[in-house]
Amino acid sequence: MVSRIRQNFSEEAEALINKQINLEFHASYVYLSMASWFARDEQALHGFAKFFSKGSDEERDHGKKLMEYQAKRGGKVVFQDIAKPSSMEWGTPLQAAEAALELEKSVNQSLLNLHSVASEKNDPHLCDFLEGNYLNEQVDAIKEFSDLVTKLRRAGDGLGTHILDKEYQ
Repeated sequence: MVSRIRQNFSEEAEALINKQINLEFHASYVYLSMASWFARDEQALHGFAKFFSKGSDEERDHGKKLMEYQAKRGGKVVFQDIAKPSSMEWGTPLQAAEAALELEKSVNQSLLNLHSVASEKNDPHLCDFLEGNYLNEQVDAIKEFSDLVTKLRRAGDGLGTHILDKEYQ
């Protein structure tokens, strides 16, 4: 049954939104894994644990916001299996930050692809939604993780990492 409120909302955009929802939940899962890793007693980097836990919450909120949007436009949310994180042990904060940077870039590329389809299908509402809620935030997140990678490289292991960890507590 087709929704009564559906208007100018392509099936392709609907499918890509479902893909984006899954990707946002996957990112949340990855950051939750990172938070758990840094909270372990042999890591004891509680600032980084808190930082990645907050990131997990933000990504989950992004997924939920996309679900609400899908319903508002008359689309159907179709849940897929959420891929588990590629690792359960993230090594150093630098290694985790580098992985997070790549993850944010892939999430951003997926959003750009969705925006491109919305433009091609002449869906200004979806374009505006993505621009107002996601695209700037993704650029900010990429910059934040890139800055963190730079700081961690500069600080080195040991005391430098410990001092940076305290900044996030």
